[in-house]
Amino acid sequence: MKKGQLYIVFPVFSTFFLTICYAQVTGLDGWNICLDPGHSQTENMGIYGYSEAEKNLRVGLHLMDILLTETDIDTVYITRTNDEDIVSLSQRTDYANSVGAAWFHSIHSDAGSPEYNSTLLLWGELYDGTPDPPVGGEDMSDIMVDILTRGMRINTRGSWGDCSFYWWSDWCEQSGGPYLWVNRMTNMPSELSEAGFHTNPMQNQLNMNAEWKRLEAKTFYWSILQYHSISRPFVGTCVGIISDLESAIPINGAVVTMNGQTYTTDTFESLFHNYTNDPDLLHNGFYFFEDLPDDSLQMTVEADNYGSDTFQVAIVDTFFTFRDVQLISTIPPYVVSTIPAEGDTNFPAWDPIIIDFSRNMNQASVETTFVIIPQIGGSFFWSDDDTRMTFVSDSMQFETEYTLTISGSAQGQYGHLLDGNGDGIGGDDFTLNFKTGPPDMTPPELIYVYPPMVATNIELNPIINLTYDEELDPTSISDSIVILERFYDHSSVSGALEHYVVNEQSVLCFFPLEILYPDEIYVTRIYPGLQDLFGNETTSLESYSFETTNNTLDITEIDDFESGVTTNWWAPQQSGSTTGIITDSTDRSVNTSIVNILTGSTQSLQVDYGWDINAGYWLIRVYLSGGAPKDVWFDSSYILQTYIFGDGSGNKFRFCVDDNVPISSAENHEVSLWYTIDWIGWKLISWDMINDSTGTWIGDGNLDGTLRFDSIQLTYNPGSSLFGTFYFDDLQIAEILPVSIVEESTFLPDEFALYSNYPNPFNPNTTIRYDLSRQCKVRLIVCDLLGKKVRTLVNETQTSGCKLVTWNGRDDTGNPIASGVYLYQITTDDFIQTKRMILLK
Repeated sequence: MKKGQLYIVFPVFSTFFLTICYAQVTGLDGWNICLDPGHSQTENMGIYGYSEAEKNLRVGLHLMDILLTETDIDTVYITRTNDEDIVSLSQRTDYANSVGAAWFHSIHSDAGSPEYNSTLLLWGELYDGTPDPPVGGEDMSDIMVDILTRGMRINTRGSWGDCSFYWWSDWCEQSGGPYLWVNRMTNMPSELSEAGFHTNPMQNQLNMNAEWKRLEAKTFYWSILQYHSISRPFVGTCVGIISDLESAIPINGAVVTMNGQTYTTDTFESLFHNYTNDPDLLHNGFYFFEDLPDDSLQMTVEADNYGSDTFQVAIVDTFFTFRDVQLISTIPPYVVSTIPAEGDTNFPAWDPIIIDFSRNMNQASVETTFVIIPQIGGSFFWSDDDTRMTFVSDSMQFETEYTLTISGSAQGQYGHLLDGNGDGIGGDDFTLNFKTGPPDMTPPELIYVYPPMVATNIELNPIINLTYDEELDPTSISDSIVILERFYDHSSVSGALEHYVVNEQSVLCFFPLEILYPDEIYVTRIYPGLQDLFGNETTSLESYSFETTNNTLDITEIDDFESGVTTNWWAPQQSGSTTGIITDSTDRSVNTSIVNILTGSTQSLQVDYGWDINAGYWLIRVYLSGGAPKDVWFDSSYILQTYIFGDGSGNKFRFCVDDNVPISSAENHEVSLWYTIDWIGWKLISWDMINDSTGTWIGDGNLDGTLRFDSIQLTYNPGSSLFGTFYFDDLQIAEILPVSIVEESTFLPDEFALYSNYPNPFNPNTTIRYDLSRQCKVRLIVCDLLGKKVRTLVNETQTSGCKLVTWNGRDDTGNPIASGVYLYQITTDDFIQTKRMILLK
């Protein structure tokens, strides 16, 4: 429901009187009614540009005309007679009260989602559920909702007291009711009708029709008669919709003839041009005949490009005679569109062929005349009421020219021959020529990135890993296609880019040749231009940002694999713990081409594996038997690390150490948890022996003595690859050297600094700390990941010292912002730094 508005301009209300010598219907003498066409001018515009207010007015005028010409009613009042007057709610009810009307009926249509359409009647109800006196609106509404719904042939939401209908409002509880102004402020019985949705596409097009509004008016007229226990006169009204049998679209310009009367359904030229520039957009197909005799009458329906129809209609005496008519088009079926299009030279050989017809087709007649050269097998599938045919084949060849033909003898559902060449005459063949493309037609897709987007606490010497779903053309890879950028000043990090191919997939590894700054944001940028082996090229820039740790590592090398690999490390078969392998496919060796450039390595340890799928337990143990690496002793306060070049197989790796060195005993072997190798290319794997758990093997699971490295261990993960290769480089231990932060706020810093916010993630408050080594102008802002400013936190001159600022998660206008990753940046005259924080609601 929509409430009216108060306007300055006052309308001239009209009172209509009619004195006649003879009235068809008697029984309303001495009774009057005030009709209210709800809203004014073109208020509450419909989906296609025809408003509720325009419709309501014409329904009211029709109802007024019917009552005055067909009954002995005393008087009909109406609150608005044109589309120019603006009439407020209070003016409507004040007018009805001032003339002492016996009844008040407010005419409306409803609104809502376009897919819905229904009727509704609302009568005045008090908060206690009883009708608003003087009573009568409830009884009239019960009658009216039934007749209106049957006349419109749509769903209904029923007849409701307005307080019950608007249960969610507290108005009735506070005021006592009724809820609606027109019910509350009138001194006579009243109700409000909602005749369908002006937001419903079909309803809005019907509302445009002049006689449709008379149909609605007649339902109100009959409701008034029934309320007064007056018999309904012979109706003699036939209505319906003319539509296309196959598409169900109403037909414009259909000519309906009946009992010497002719009705032409609305057309673009006669009506719809007022609401659209598209001559094919609007259709209602509605026709309306009145004053028909009590008889069986012949109806003839004709329309351009349709077969005519003639039949008998028995006129109903007490209600509308509904007769919808569906005509069959005489236009021969033709092909509307195809996939592939005519002349396509790059059609994917694995895609289905799709042909859309203008009309429903006879499936068998199309399939039996369907020929494709060179011949291929396939299956037919039909959809969209047999207007779409899909041909699926798994035998189309790559880069091959095909000709598809459907004979002109193919027929539509009603026997019309196919118009293959689109000349409007059926009976000629349809031909489609196309060529299939190469085996691969999509650009390479990036499927794995390290460091991933918005990752934090990333090591200061990471290897950037970019894995693609297919092999790249090496000639498309240049040193400038992958850039590692420091966000602070947008400078590029120098490095080396390497391309590897594993299992027909490419991985690009970027090795930074400089240590990254701690606690800063970096962005990996991959520029367009990478091509696969078929020439398909990436066309968009991809960016992945990450934040480095604020810890530095003190590294002690265990084995850089630059020498003594085959003497210091046993082959897997030399260890009695190795089991479940195919021995001919399992080995350890030296590799000189796949190495960790990050450390200047020239060799790596290569471990080939082959798993016996029938074994119940699988383990490869590559044992460190001696040499200098065996002399590196350490304790559990260290992080054990190695770089692994993975094959994406899903098999597993773990570290093994000796505990309680120098005591050598099998029960002192302790292991890490398993790491699933689901990546391709180089990656640093770390076992934080203080904070990470131990795995289960021979030992007791406790790292409580002096340690040394024992072995590299692999296992089969059921369902993963049975054969493959891993590469290991730079086995090492690392000790964390945290970057110290002075906590005392009285400390006078000797340099500028911006620290990580706390807490992080946060909701909604977080504190940001920064140091100023001298007095200066400071600007501290919050931005989103696109660099758009969200909030200015500081913009002033400040003295030296340690500063704290709290942000409440709101923008400059005071509105709370959405969850996500945000950047905060400090700027002075000679210092700028940016960090990342996460608002998590």
